[in-house]
Amino acid sequence: MGRRLATGRRWLQGQEIPEVTLLLNHEILAAAYDYLRATPPFRDWNLPESEDVKFVVTRSTSTAGTHSIKDGKDVICVSSGCIGRTLSLVELMAHEMIHMHQRVVCMESRGVEHNAAFKKLVLRVSKIHGFDPMLF
Repeated sequence: MGRRLATGRRWLQGQEIPEVTLLLNHEILAAAYDYLRATPPFRDWNLPESEDVKFVVTRSTSTAGTHSIKDGKDVICVSSGCIGRTLSLVELMAHEMIHMHQRVVCMESRGVEHNAAFKKLVLRVSKIHGFDPMLF
């Protein structure tokens, strides 16, 4: 069942939205990546072109997204079981792109998924894009 749209304290009568409204595919993921890559601070990070990144849609209900390297190529996976709205997709893509940047500039810490450098980058990205850093 969908949730009603709320504006302040008033419910919009008869307006319901489904729980998932955005159907993910490779092209949508690549477009979100390209959008962010064209904006600060991502545009200054020397991230690969979307054509050089493999985008995969999964159905996980426990992991919203991942970044990994397979056969020397960046792979970004996004779960249609967790991500169903545009803002959620863009925030998740930014999260994975921060991981990608950390790998490119060797800022990763062994055994630590979100180190202090990651958290600092989250604050910078969130300030520029208006994201909630608590969601990262």
